[in-house]
Amino acid sequence: MVKKLILCILFFLISPVTLLVPIYYFGYVGDGKVLGETVSFETNTGKVLAPAQAENGIMAATIISQNSTPVIIEKYLAHYQSPLVLYTDQIIEASKKYTVSPQLIVAIAQQESNLGKSSPQNCNNAWGWGIHAGGTTCFNSWGEAIETVTKGIANNYCSKGLCDDPCVMMKKYTPKSNGSWCAGVNQFLAEMESGDF
Repeated sequence: MVKKLILCILFFLISPVTLLVPIYYFGYVGDGKVLGETVSFETNTGKVLAPAQAENGIMAATIISQNSTPVIIEKYLAHYQSPLVLYTDQIIEASKKYTVSPQLIVAIAQQESNLGKSSPQNCNNAWGWGIHAGGTTCFNSWGEAIETVTKGIANNYCSKGLCDDPCVMMKKYTPKSNGSWCAGVNQFLAEMESGDF
């Protein structure tokens, strides 16, 4: 009985030490911080952050993945010198709010107005939204346009299953197109996907 009691006590004393030593050894210090600097790199699925290699040559196993979509959208808009680059965060937020691909919103703007550079002056309409024989729908700001157009695309297209394929979406969005609209939108989506711009 005494022997079992001694073994139990030893178990409860040795176990925590056995667990804490490797944690300390593999890159943690007493205050809970990881040794070394943080490095980051991008992948197709997101930005990856990881601790830099410690002096002892062992890298901690902590890796945090973050969505790289905002970075890609901002780089794309900046590359083409779009006035929309200042509204990247609004494009991302509206896309999340209405469950629409931000890449689709940007690709349509690229097809319709060269990302806002060819839209009617002082109209803030990069998407060809509400253009008809009676005139063009204009917005007071890019922010208002992003909100209205993203919501409209969500309600009038995505909710009906038309956003998955730009060629299907084209039949309603711009029915008179000879196919160049969906070809352009698909090209711009591919550019953002590959980062080849």
